[in-house]
Formats: sequence, C-alpha cells, structure tokens
Amino acid sequence: MAFTEEYFIKVYGEQKGPYTFPQLKRMYETNLIPGEALYWQDGMEQWLAVADLCRATRLDRLRHVKQLRVAGIAMLATVVLVLGYCGRVLGDGWREMNDRDWTPRGAYWKARGFVREEVKRQDASVAFEPYVAANVDFTGSDATVILPGTLFGKDGTGSKMTWKVALVYDFGKKEWQLPGQ
Repeated sequence: MAFTEEYFIKVYGEQKGPYTFPQLKRMYETNLIPGEALYWQDGMEQWLAVADLCRATRLDRLRHVKQLRVAGIAMLATVVLVLGYCGRVLGDGWREMNDRDWTPRGAYWKARGFVREEVKRQDASVAFEPYVAANVDFTGSDATVILPGTLFGKDGTGSKMTWKVALVYDFGKKEWQLPGQ
C-alpha cells in the first residue's frame, strides 16, 4: 500500500478522516485511537483493523518501554555502586589537587596532596586518617599540618606514620605551597 494515500477510521461507530498513514500510525501508537478502531481507504471492500495496518502493537511498544526502564534502572544502580565504592577516593583526590582555600581545611588537603606525591615517588601508597585526627596549626599565611596515616609498601604491608608538612599561602596565586617554591 502506498503510504501517501488517505485513510478513514471508524472509532466508536463514528467515521473520521481523512488521515495520512504517518498521522494514523502516530495516533495509534500514542493511544489517541483504540486498538479496536477500523480503517478504510478508497478501493477497499471492507473495514480492517488499524492494528493490522500499523503493525507495531501497543504491547510491543510497552514491552520496549519496559526494557528501556529496566536498562535505565540497571545503569543507574551501576553508577550508584561505582560511586559508592570509588566516590570517596575520587573526592579526596580531587580535593588534594584542587583545594586552594586559605583555611585550615585547605591547608590540610594540600598537605595531603604533597605527601601523596612524595609517597608515589617512593613507589608506595598512603591512607590518611580523617581530618579530625590531623592537627593544623594555622597562623597568617603559614600552616603546619600533622597528618597521621598508614604507609603501604610494594609488598602491601603497612606501617603507621605521621607526616609534618609546613606550608605557605601565596596570596597572589591563591594557593598553598611548600616553603621556598
């Protein structure tokens, strides 16, 4: 059948139209006409079901929508799990590299970043205690940060450590630096 022809429909005993095929299909797929609606076009001997003409049944459409919802929920759950697992580590790493605030917390995060860089050069890794376990002596443009944590070597064994980091705030660059940089 040519899809540019005109179609008439019979809905609840009332004849409507003419419609093009794309209009008819869109009305059917968006539930503007019921599944039991009939169609007719010039040259046909009898009225036939719109569902047969449109081929894609509402059930197929609903099944597709359900599959999309399930896939979306699965994707969202995966993102939540990954963020739950890695979120804190990623957030801490971002703060260590980017926190430039002239505050005790800003000094704490920058000190962690400097220590982590040094530990990486030694081919080791570090796990810091939380902020409340640290000691930040904050005076003017200087700060001394005492960072407790655990140093992990290549073999995976860990040893408790405490790092003392002296920092100077550069108001021109608006960032914490090691003295003499």
